Amino acid sequence: MANAAEQFAAFEQLAGQLRDAAAAAARGLRAHRGTPAGDALDSQLEHTLDRLALMYGRGTYEALTTEEIVDTAVANELRMAAELGEPQAAAATGRARALTDAARRGVRLHIREPGSSVRLFRGVHVAPLSPELAGALRAREDPYRAWGGGAVVILDDDELAAVRTAGDEVNVLFLDADELLDMEFRDDRPALEAELERRRAVARTAPDRVGDSRDRYLLRLLHGQSIVLRNLRDRLAGDHPSAHAALLPILAEHRALLEDRMTAEPADQAADLLGAAIDSERAVQEQAGRWAAGPDDPSGLRERFRVVTAAGSHLPDLEQHRG
Repeated sequence: MANAAEQFAAFEQLAGQLRDAAAAAARGLRAHRGTPAGDALDSQLEHTLDRLALMYGRGTYEALTTEEIVDTAVANELRMAAELGEPQAAAATGRARALTDAARRGVRLHIREPGSSVRLFRGVHVAPLSPELAGALRAREDPYRAWGGGAVVILDDDELAAVRTAGDEVNVLFLDADELLDMEFRDDRPALEAELERRRAVARTAPDRVGDSRDRYLLRLLHGQSIVLRNLRDRLAGDHPSAHAALLPILAEHRALLEDRMTAEPADQAADLLGAAIDSERAVQEQAGRWAAGPDDPSGLRERFRVVTAAGSHLPDLEQHRG
């Protein structure tokens, strides 16, 4: 009988396997583009990104209004614009504007003007935690965890600069504070504390006192935006065909960016990239199938596993091209 913690861990494992399968398909596509195998890998990549969006959308984006999903997508582009250099930053700001314009083609959708920027929140370790900062966090009911002679807190960039100016030891552990919250949610304290220690050790030796990989952070942002855009696409498809049509080029541009980021590291020329994509898909099928069929659902996540299995697999299409 599975408990809630085991089911949450299985969900995170499946999400990681889907991201790995997407990366494997993207690397294979880069090597086989323009061939029948490349066409199969292209379909596999699209299908994998769709399944990742479906898994996160079930019970989450289903509960949001269309306007809320648009707001999230626009904020994500502005968040990427804040992290990227030119000309990529300008392109991300342009996509935020394009998303707003596309959504306004929908019927009776009330879409706000995009802002010029967003607040960026970081997961940081502050040592020691001053009574003043602790009091401010309690006053606004922000969570923090006592750890390592101080506390792990979530601060925006302005607050982070102020705390550093005060002379405290401040190490950025998570460029994306949501990642810290996700780890807290899994309720695996040993794993969380091991990751906190690893990142603090990196931050203490880094010139900018950041223990997170910016490349990894940007890839996480791009995966998150893929999930949002694909749920928005599906929401618009039925009731807002003009908005749906205007969104598709934005989604295609985003997928190209995600592909580039997933294949940034050169592949081993001798590697069996098609075989790696097949093996990754098999791992997804095994994990999703096992937890979708489980009799227990202590955390209410079983439907998320089932939506992945219900989407089917492109595994037969991949296997027919394997030599």
